[in-house]
Amino acid sequence: MCLRRHRLQRLFSSFPEGWPGIGLIFLRLTVAVNAIICAIDALVGPNSHAISAWAVGSLAIAVGAAIFVGFLTPAASAAATVGYLMTGVSPSLMTEANNHISALTAFNLAAISAALVLLGPGAFSLDARLFGRREIIIPEGRVQLVDDSQKNSTLH
Repeated sequence: MCLRRHRLQRLFSSFPEGWPGIGLIFLRLTVAVNAIICAIDALVGPNSHAISAWAVGSLAIAVGAAIFVGFLTPAASAAATVGYLMTGVSPSLMTEANNHISALTAFNLAAISAALVLLGPGAFSLDARLFGRREIIIPEGRVQLVDDSQKNSTLH
């Protein structure tokens, strides 16, 4: 049980609020919108009849949507990082459909995605609502525990 708690703590290090949280929203929106735009280009581009274009496009839409709402942000951002690095490194992935993204832009988006992996989603995300820190309030009143065997012996 302790091991699981530490893993979850490492996955979501913190959920900053205020201006840092708003900054993380901007980072998430930058990565998510670009992933969705690249996905739409892959799905409606000249090679859209290929199964690989549909697979990559669908995966990019799912990753972009997850990052947009902040759901499983570290995992989705890691997938986006790999995708942007592959796009930047491999000229064969630079098709006519996504020629608007240069190799430099792909590396910049990969760096932003990697920063999201390390920083986490922020307080304004679905991850913060699902996995965020909780406040536990312990009541001040005393609770008296009654042993059932003592209760039965006084009734007889």
